[in-house]
Amino acid sequence: MNLGTLGLNFFMVLLNLGQWFLVEVINWTELYSFGEQATGPYFYKSAALFAMVHLYWGLLFLAMLILSISTVLFKKKILIRIALLLNLLFVAAYIYHGTIGG
Repeated sequence: MNLGTLGLNFFMVLLNLGQWFLVEVINWTELYSFGEQATGPYFYKSAALFAMVHLYWGLLFLAMLILSISTVLFKKKILIRIALLLNLLFVAAYIYHGTIGG
């Protein structure tokens, strides 16, 4: 359960902060179709909005990763289960968020 919780968090942090880094810092936008013609979620309207949304999700999952690491260090099973449940809820919210406006 420990590795699952930490692995899920680490993956979501890398995914979101990686997307933010590619679009905002490196300005590598050829992979995405931004603009009014975009058929994806609402945050594909502009590169800046896309980057901001992924930055927010990345920071949220980073906070959850820090919380999960602290629960593993304290070795309290109930805290680890709560962290896993919160992670799964955040992933469900992330998936739902990706369907808004699509």
